[in-house]
Amino acid sequence: MKNLILIFSIFLLACTPREKPLFKTLRIKHTYGDESYSVREMTFNLEENAVVGKITIPNSDKLFSSRTELNNKSISNLNSFVKLAENYSKNCEESNETSYVQYYEVEIDNRNLKIFKFCDWKSLTFQNLEKEIFESYFKEMPNKIKEFNASLSKRLVGKWMENEKLENLKLESEWILEKIPANSEAQEYFEFLQPQKAILNRKGEKIYYDYQFYIDNGVTNLVMNGDDKKNGEEFIYGQHFKVVELTNSQIKLVH
Repeated sequence: MKNLILIFSIFLLACTPREKPLFKTLRIKHTYGDESYSVREMTFNLEENAVVGKITIPNSDKLFSSRTELNNKSISNLNSFVKLAENYSKNCEESNETSYVQYYEVEIDNRNLKIFKFCDWKSLTFQNLEKEIFESYFKEMPNKIKEFNASLSKRLVGKWMENEKLENLKLESEWILEKIPANSEAQEYFEFLQPQKAILNRKGEKIYYDYQFYIDNGVTNLVMNGDDKKNGEEFIYGQHFKVVELTNSQIKLVH
């Protein structure tokens, strides 16, 4: 009996008509924020009989591809969004008066729509669409980030000599670290530990950091923040670097 129910369910799924997209290509760019703005973008393409989506801003494909084949529900939601965008590009009654912005730039095949008003997108906001369509991607991303950081952290463990003191770096300065022996008697050096910990050594004084790597639009970045528990009351400024090169003996970073 159970087998018959399973077979019947599969048959019903096979008979369910495929939702037809109202586009061959679709790009949705969303700019939002108040005093500072953030930008996110996702694109969709019709590939044979399937609609495939990707998150293009921010682009983290170097870490984990966001490529996702859409189901009927997602295609239906995008179709509804397209219709709403077409209406709102002509005019919409703003749902709120605020300094917060939510701009939409929508490219449907060869048509470009711009909606720079605070329209009511109902359940079809960029955030809702992105969350629903790329649900599996977002669930897996934390594991990929953890694996990525663990892999790089293993290569960094050890003592490193700086070309310039960390505290003297200016914007766009290049910070080059050369690995030195573990038994080095140097009094001023930077040391990476596991898991994702680091110590700046300055003639007996130690400043403790937590660090993490992330990828933004294909570029690997390193963020270091002071470990408040170990540093006590002293405030330690965070540091942000773009990774230019990372080998077992040398690290090149841009501040």
